Amino acid sequence: MEINKVSLKNYSSLHIGGEGDMLVIATMKELTRACMFAQREQRKIVILGGGTNTYFGTVLENILVLKIEIKGISLEEREDLTFITAHAGEVWDDLVQFCETKNLWGIENLSYIPGTVGAAPVQNIGAYGVELKDTLVTLSALDTKTMNSVEISNHACEFGYRDSLFKRERGRYIIISITLKLSKSSSPALSYKPLNTLLKDENLTPEVIRNLVITTRKAKLPDWKEYPNAGSFFKNAVVSDAEAEGLRIKYPDMPLVPHLKGFKIPTAWLIEHIVHMKGVRVGDIGTWPNQPLVLINYGDATAKELNSFARNIIDLVKNETGITLEKEVNFVE
Repeated sequence: MEINKVSLKNYSSLHIGGEGDMLVIATMKELTRACMFAQREQRKIVILGGGTNTYFGTVLENILVLKIEIKGISLEEREDLTFITAHAGEVWDDLVQFCETKNLWGIENLSYIPGTVGAAPVQNIGAYGVELKDTLVTLSALDTKTMNSVEISNHACEFGYRDSLFKRERGRYIIISITLKLSKSSSPALSYKPLNTLLKDENLTPEVIRNLVITTRKAKLPDWKEYPNAGSFFKNAVVSDAEAEGLRIKYPDMPLVPHLKGFKIPTAWLIEHIVHMKGVRVGDIGTWPNQPLVLINYGDATAKELNSFARNIIDLVKNETGITLEKEVNFVE
């Protein structure tokens, strides 16, 4: 095994981080060996895919970063369904494009989400009314407690809103591959704007939806290669019925979307209309003018600066509404 000392800011779409030790993993055997080495050396393992949802501290002692590059996509057809198995090192959007070219329905709404296949179940990625859990059948992972490969069903993944078993037991399971169940028959999800403009399209294909999603995301979100960012920095807020009633009285214009046993509130709305932090910049950190959920590294910001800026937003929203925002981006220190 060749451990490389690297500048981890180059492996973060936020371009934030100090130097750290990294191993590039291309096979299951390499992954097992790396985990056993880390256990012997009592080093904390950090799994890295595309780095589009992660930033790092300045001092990273006793951490071993495993960059997962296990590749491969295969498919199995059964009547009107196709089961796609993709390995963790594949780029997520490449997988979506692959399925679109096969005219398979199910994940076209998740187009242009950055990151790798292995990271997708951790976040239970979602967009435009669709989540990964809607199509995932099972996944394969290495259980670092037993060092055995395990199959985990959809139900056992304990998916929630931007949540999963893999967040709650962070570090135990390293995802190797996922299997999705996709349909050959037309089954579009068009409840969210602007996809609802396609409701009357009689010749709708996954490609049409994918193209509209990509166009919309490009218009709203900055390219992280030009403006370093990690997409939505905070989760959307979720409140109970009772909390929603109080907020509705205080803020009549607040959007409240029914969600499970309560309501979801767009955090971008809170940042823009309640604490007026849209397009605000402090030093090298700021909120994106077109989408305040996105925090931008405009220069050479440190994790300390980013955390301070984010904490200020959290405190302001808490003081005004009683809502405690949760970060969606992974911070490694």
